[in-house]
Amino acid sequence: MKKLTFILTILITVFVANARQLKDRALKLLNSPTNEIVFCTRPLANCHLMYATFGNYADEYNVEIYPKGGSTIKALNLKTGKVHTILEDKTGSFRDIRVSYDGKKILFAWRKKNSVYHLYEMNADGSNVVQLTDGEHDDFDATYLPDGSFVFSSARCRRFTPCNRVRTAIMYKMQADRKTIYPLSSNVLLEDRPTVLPDGRILYTRWDYVDRATENFRDLWTMNPDGTGQMVAFGGHPIPYPKFFAECDAMPIPNSDKIVCVFSPAFGYRENAGKVMIINLKDGQFGGTEKMISPKYIEDKLGWSIGNGGKRCLIGLRDPYPLAENCHFVAQNKSIFVLDDNGNMEKIYEDSEIVHDPRALRPRPKEPVIASKIDITKTTGQFIVTDVYQSRNMKGIERGTIKKLLIMEDLPKNASRHGWRGEHGGHISLHRILGEVPVEPDGSAYFEVPALRAVFFVALDKNGKAVKRMQNFTQVMPNEIQSCVGCHENRSTSSIIAKGKSTMAVRRAPSIPKKIDGVPEVYRFLRDIQPILDKHCLKCHNHDNPTAKVILSDEWTEWRTVSYDRLYEFKQISRATPWREFGNRGSYEFGTGASPLMQKIDGSHNGVKLSQKEYDILRCWIESSAHYTGTYATHNNFENQVGAKFAIHKGVNIGDGNKKTAFNSFRKPQLAEPMESVAKRRCYSCHENMYKLGRLRFEQENNTWEKSVPPDFMNNPNYSLTLFNLTNPDNSLFLRAPLAKEDGGYNWCKDKQGNEVSVFESKEDPDYKLVRAEIEKTIERQNKYKRIEMPDYQPKQYYIHWMKFFGILPKNHNDNSKVNFYDLDEQYWRSLWWIPNTIQYDNAVKNISQQ
Repeated sequence: MKKLTFILTILITVFVANARQLKDRALKLLNSPTNEIVFCTRPLANCHLMYATFGNYADEYNVEIYPKGGSTIKALNLKTGKVHTILEDKTGSFRDIRVSYDGKKILFAWRKKNSVYHLYEMNADGSNVVQLTDGEHDDFDATYLPDGSFVFSSARCRRFTPCNRVRTAIMYKMQADRKTIYPLSSNVLLEDRPTVLPDGRILYTRWDYVDRATENFRDLWTMNPDGTGQMVAFGGHPIPYPKFFAECDAMPIPNSDKIVCVFSPAFGYRENAGKVMIINLKDGQFGGTEKMISPKYIEDKLGWSIGNGGKRCLIGLRDPYPLAENCHFVAQNKSIFVLDDNGNMEKIYEDSEIVHDPRALRPRPKEPVIASKIDITKTTGQFIVTDVYQSRNMKGIERGTIKKLLIMEDLPKNASRHGWRGEHGGHISLHRILGEVPVEPDGSAYFEVPALRAVFFVALDKNGKAVKRMQNFTQVMPNEIQSCVGCHENRSTSSIIAKGKSTMAVRRAPSIPKKIDGVPEVYRFLRDIQPILDKHCLKCHNHDNPTAKVILSDEWTEWRTVSYDRLYEFKQISRATPWREFGNRGSYEFGTGASPLMQKIDGSHNGVKLSQKEYDILRCWIESSAHYTGTYATHNNFENQVGAKFAIHKGVNIGDGNKKTAFNSFRKPQLAEPMESVAKRRCYSCHENMYKLGRLRFEQENNTWEKSVPPDFMNNPNYSLTLFNLTNPDNSLFLRAPLAKEDGGYNWCKDKQGNEVSVFESKEDPDYKLVRAEIEKTIERQNKYKRIEMPDYQPKQYYIHWMKFFGILPKNHNDNSKVNFYDLDEQYWRSLWWIPNTIQYDNAVKNISQQ
């Protein structure tokens, strides 16, 4: 025992000695004439989500997310331990401290009271504070580039996070003239924390989810300083719950091929708090030699949680600043530490407020300047695909199978409410059909697309069915020519062009995406798809003749139509689900290639054969994620719910206890009264619970939390979406399926022995009448509050507010006057298109931007 105690004492003594050496090591590596590091202090923002750090909520547009309580920029003398305040704002906030190459200036974002974040620069002593950007939108996360310009993250992209109700930001560039600003990205989601790699490229964190899981893909990407050559550097591959992390706050380690970054649990805790890792980017996007350097106890205490992790964000490490591979400054809660590469930490400072962004105040060498390849007088760029068959996870496809590429665009969101993210029907964001381009016999393609638009591609066979699908976006800058090998190919694979060979496609002019006859750019189900179903399907699949229990009428359910919801309930359409779609599907495993509905329209299903125009309309609808509304102007009409708890207050839907979510997965799901009592008395002896009361959509089958995996319909009704008919209550499956045939029912119910039973003998059954009366009450509510299918439907006030704020409606627009929201959406999307040589004066800032 004494021997063990002696050994432990030695180990502790060595550990403490090593820790005490960290400050000395950092001071030596700092090699600064002032021995100082700079940092800022500020409280957490007023939202629990990592991406909600600025702006206002979409639906509660008077509620600010910004931190409250004041902020400072300070300098710590590492040698003496003395601290002095460089700049203070008792009502505003500072963020994103960066030091210039000569070590004499500090670049930062500053939000003054009742304003937004703008970029500022000052001398390191706090003198000569100069405002660099202005306007109505937040600018932050700026970093110096070696040619005197800046790259930064900005909300001037005018969009909201598709899966929630907060503003988002993407990469912009300010030229060295300190006046000209233009976008580097078209992402509909979030990009932040840019830094410069030793070769001059920009390393940053990008979050995107085009028809795939919403949380798994917040990874490290690179681009050239002009926005060209965007490519994943690390991540982008599926990692299951609860093991994936967001890679954030990355910085290159001096005199090394490696970078340091934070792995923040799920898609990130608040302020990107997490464990600190070292990554060698030469390993490629899938890594292999990455190493955790933060203490194991921090990883254990952090745990893993989607959303935010609560107060655990104060446990995690943040903002690593590398001096060497074995010496880093890191922030944790209100303290700054020195961290080595073996999990040892030494505290060097503690403040009374949360600290952020410790940075060495010292000169540093400039990276090489990469010459710009863009031409801002152009409106397009080009893609070269050298061989679509040279692809990951695409076995068994013979050459010549792929004939075309379908080009689509992911559309940004102009307004949003909290809750059911996919209320517009398909996946979280709407898509635009741009057209098709040919694929040559050798598998090559060469085509032109609009610049600065978030595009993605689908490889099609001779019948227009999807062979392979892209499930993230790409883009080109004006006049950029971007090449790739194939579909999701290994990034280290060399193309045949790189090997000095030529493809068939590049021997001709680039193709222009060809519009498809009759196919709309943005789909609306009732306008574009329902007429096809009425013509070819309804005679066999109507309420009085529900062949195979399939009903394809245009009568309304709580959310959409019987036809739309029934197609999903019978799993006729293959598309992404919000939480469990990891992308990189195999051949014919997604979209039209995996949708059974496509097998029922070629004449083999009871002679149903669509015209070529109808066929193209239907297949492109499925490829564009099979949306319903075709607009972002409607979201979460909880007024229309019959079967879940609801409450209505001042035109805003709220739930039990004044919570925003009217039906959420954190409570035990149940139907609203009186349906729940009726179901218990008449149905649950066979059906057991609400989940088995009717058919469910595919994603609804994942209806509970399991091993940290959220339900796919989190915060939303998990019962069958065709239980209640809000056009004709007597056609509600809750009523008609168990009703005796003699009184117009289907008599679909059977007892446990398989014998037909009539739960409701007639429409005079008291429970039948009770439920029917509740459906009638819902119809009265929907007539009052309206829904998208009604000619007199108008968006709620929050939508009008943001259309005015984004400049689509005039500031003096009468909020009570009617608007064509489909036209407003289109005007909004077009306002973001790149227009060359367009000068926008944003107060004092000359801004070449998306008009």
